[in-house]
Amino acid sequence: ANVMGPRAGTKEFIEGLKKRKFAKCQDVVVTAKGHELADLIDKTSFRQPFLVPSPEGLDLVVPPGSFTIRDVVDSVGKDRLVDVIDVQEQHDFKMSMADFFNWFYQEDRGNKIYNVLSLEISETRLSSTVVPPKPVRDLSLVNRCWPDESGHLSGEDCPEDDTRNKPEVLKFCLMSAGHSYTDFHIDFGGSSVWYHILWGEKIFYLIPPSDVNLDRYESWMESPDNLTEFLGDRCPGQVYQLRVTTGNTIVLPSGWIHAVYTPMDSLVFGGNFLHLHSVEMQIRIHEMEQRLATERRFQFPMFEKLHWYAAQLFLEQYQGDLDDQALPEFSHVESMRYLVQALARWYDKRRGSPYQAEYVPDNLTLPPRVLLRDFDRLIGQFYRVHCRRRGDSAGGKGAGNGGPKGGGIKLKIKRQPESKGSRKIVKHVIEQVDSITASSPKRNFDQRDSSATSSKQLHKYKKKPGKGLTAKKPNESSTAGKRRKTLSSSNNLVGINEGDSSASDEGIDVAKCTEDEQFYYPTVEDSDEARGSDKNWKPKSHSDKAKLREMRHPEQQQKQYATTKPKSVASSHHNHQPSTAKQRLGKKLGLFKSSR
Repeated sequence: ANVMGPRAGTKEFIEGLKKRKFAKCQDVVVTAKGHELADLIDKTSFRQPFLVPSPEGLDLVVPPGSFTIRDVVDSVGKDRLVDVIDVQEQHDFKMSMADFFNWFYQEDRGNKIYNVLSLEISETRLSSTVVPPKPVRDLSLVNRCWPDESGHLSGEDCPEDDTRNKPEVLKFCLMSAGHSYTDFHIDFGGSSVWYHILWGEKIFYLIPPSDVNLDRYESWMESPDNLTEFLGDRCPGQVYQLRVTTGNTIVLPSGWIHAVYTPMDSLVFGGNFLHLHSVEMQIRIHEMEQRLATERRFQFPMFEKLHWYAAQLFLEQYQGDLDDQALPEFSHVESMRYLVQALARWYDKRRGSPYQAEYVPDNLTLPPRVLLRDFDRLIGQFYRVHCRRRGDSAGGKGAGNGGPKGGGIKLKIKRQPESKGSRKIVKHVIEQVDSITASSPKRNFDQRDSSATSSKQLHKYKKKPGKGLTAKKPNESSTAGKRRKTLSSSNNLVGINEGDSSASDEGIDVAKCTEDEQFYYPTVEDSDEARGSDKNWKPKSHSDKAKLREMRHPEQQQKQYATTKPKSVASSHHNHQPSTAKQRLGKKLGLFKSSR
């Protein structure tokens, strides 16, 4: 049974917290110089916290050390209302900046301890005196992806006041009275955090975001006794204590569970940001917040919409021939692979909702379904190349084992025992060659579906001696250019019309989609034209289905109609019709012979 203790934030709790023993932060926290931070984040994929003792090299701008709470009030306005946390009660309320200032500087504060953590300053005069570290600005998805009113991507060249509904969470001013305590939490949306201590001191209690620890955290959050139970007791030996003092800067990665104790009055500048290194963790935390029914004001603003823009950015940045640009890092490909699945789930959930515009952007360069399709295809290409390269480094035999010299893909296939005439063909190993030419006139297997697993699909390929499996040349008169293709990069979530460069929604053959693919493609039965006035109508007979096919492909159906109908009907289009009553009677009695 979990041991109940004093309520978090009370004097008894703080005294007990000071007596606890914690693991050394050197085991998980990396100490770095300012100019090293960006390279270290890239090399480690931003999995560990960083402590930068001095701001030199960070390209960080903050007010001077003599800056006080009075200066904050003058910059943001004395009538500005802020959310203030009553530390001992662990609840928040509204207070004006003037009232907070008067309380903060009075000689006797009574038994109250107040903590201000959510004063966002981007729209105040104080914003011009605070610039986050350059590695943070470069990583932030809001800076990289969020468009302005004209549709261009925002960034340092885009005026901030020209953006629309931009999530402003990169600049916060934190004013904490001595002995303030913030209980264990994960920053909203799994966002990463930067903190710079202008003056004062903070002690962080860090818990790594392992799967087990995240499950413990979620269970603890659901417990009605979480205010009297110390989360660290559920994670023995995994709570690390980090002391941050005046002039220090720390950067916490996504998903790290942390509590903060403030030994003395402190003024801190910091902010939150999402980035491509931790897309999977960010989405996991966002979905955890949904399960925990977290209030919307405590969630990352525009979280889902921002990730749609991130997918568009990635697609525009890397779409094209693989030979013309550097391959993205494997960690980014893995993150994007997770993102395309999350976007598909969100779109299925939000589609048709009156609140869809709040979650799905209406100014994407492509329709959402087409963006998902193209995005999935691109990630699939990158992922297969990375997997083959990793296979070669692990001892793969390369293209020399029976594959084409100097290029091409060889696929080794293992055949499982047949049962009742059925044959399962399982992809066993994909070996990589040095380059892939997407514009090659001969299409190799990699440019097709790497998840083809049925003997029915295998007929599209022929085997040449010493050449492995290569694709047959498509028949120009056939519909081979419109064959369905699903990529294994995201568990076949997104269907693709190969050869359809226009990528229009109407060109998607829903009948050939899997059940997982059909959830966001419109079916014929769902079209308003097919339903007519009855919204619940669905085809029940062959004639109904024929009617739907004719609605969808009128030109093709008219041609088929003219060539396949019985003579008595087809003759009305091709034969001379009796014009007099005598001729019509003769026709009825069979005196006229059909020209067919």
